[in-house]
Amino acid sequence: MKGQFVFFYLVLSLGFSACQSTTQPHGEYAFLNDFEGEFGYSPNVVLGVGHSGRAYFLMDETMEFGPTFTQTFKNVYGRPFSKIKYSGYVMMPDPHNMAFLTVQVWDTTEPPLEVVQTEINAADLGANRWKEVSIELPLAGWYAPDRQIRCFVHNPGKQTFFLDDLKVEFIP
Repeated sequence: MKGQFVFFYLVLSLGFSACQSTTQPHGEYAFLNDFEGEFGYSPNVVLGVGHSGRAYFLMDETMEFGPTFTQTFKNVYGRPFSKIKYSGYVMMPDPHNMAFLTVQVWDTTEPPLEVVQTEINAADLGANRWKEVSIELPLAGWYAPDRQIRCFVHNPGKQTFFLDDLKVEFIP
């Protein structure tokens, strides 16, 4: 009887190890939006062939700013972080498309204290394929518990393109 329990737990542990995730793990303080749960709630979340599933976000001529992550530092964790990494997958159907991946640090009474952007250019990414883009903001001198972090995609030309798997990571 004891041998059966040992065998059962051995098989069970092998089963769990075989089912281990092969995707890249997210940081301990990561926020991910793959848009799968938003289909039907937002008219800009459409079904098709997204990067990681069927749902993705449609940026079009009516939108200058994409989905925005806004959070106060103290609500993420009670200690400072060294940097923030904002990443996602973009597909641009027109080779002339251009947008910006943007991270901002805000104080409650000020305009943005710090703004970093990286250009997303279809000519560099290649048209009609999902490509990962990312930007990092070192927080030295910018971290304060009551300040906010804002991460978004800026579409100043109000062009049409697609977003998926947007992720904000707070790196200690």
